[in-house]
Amino acid sequence: MSLYFIFTVDGDWDEYFSTELSKAKRRPDKKNLLRLIKHEIKIARSVGGKLLHFVHTSPVDRQYFLQPDFIALWKEIQDIGGSIGVHCHEEDLFSNGRLDDLAMMEQSIRSLTEPLRNEGLSLISYRGGYLAFCKSIIPVLERNGIFFDFSCFPGRYLHYKGKLISDWRGAPKNYYRMCYQDQRKDGKSDIIEISLGKIKQRALYCDITSLSDIWMIARHLAKKEKTSKSDIIVSMLTHTYELASPWKRFRIRTALFICSLYGKFINDKQIPEIVKKKGTRKT
Repeated sequence: MSLYFIFTVDGDWDEYFSTELSKAKRRPDKKNLLRLIKHEIKIARSVGGKLLHFVHTSPVDRQYFLQPDFIALWKEIQDIGGSIGVHCHEEDLFSNGRLDDLAMMEQSIRSLTEPLRNEGLSLISYRGGYLAFCKSIIPVLERNGIFFDFSCFPGRYLHYKGKLISDWRGAPKNYYRMCYQDQRKDGKSDIIEISLGKIKQRALYCDITSLSDIWMIARHLAKKEKTSKSDIIVSMLTHTYELASPWKRFRIRTALFICSLYGKFINDKQIPEIVKKKGTRKT
């Protein structure tokens, strides 16, 4: 069997998380973000352009990343062998691990999928802000042509402002088809979950994981792949704001190099052929 990595970048910026600021002051700086995304693209070329950039949408600004300068970068990512996905930050819609407003969540997803698909871009992947997810989102993704979710951080149990946002306790560490009754279990939906690569308490989360731990995870996954009955597909995660630092850009590039020694980087459009070999399908 084989080991595959997907290099994912959540397109967030520092000010978004400063919730004490006004909505106007939380908006991104266009010039800076364009520069950082260009760094993403440059780094992704070291792994054949296999970048999955998750485009941010939130109540702070729905239309921001639909500007022509950003769309040009989304097209460049696609042209070099990468993809773009949907990244909804809708923390206020979640409470106790449930989604309070399904119609609003669908509107959030469509705020990106419809205009960007009209620009000739393909969007088939989703990741929730703060890695938030619940089972009620599954049919929404299906209706909107999303086939892959990247929200799973196995074992994560996150509360935000007193609300349960993310619960991935007991979720598989390899890809699986989501269950309509519980997103953490294998089931019969059309959504394939691609988990964040994780071994014990360490994950392929470049923002917080040391290079030595990334090397340990990649090596362990490679050993596991040799005895696995199916291919292994996991994601690596970082954020756009991390690329502001030359040192962090070096760390990300090095993390990609380490993983490339043990497996192959792919984009989301390559997943179906790999999954097909396992026979993961609705029954």
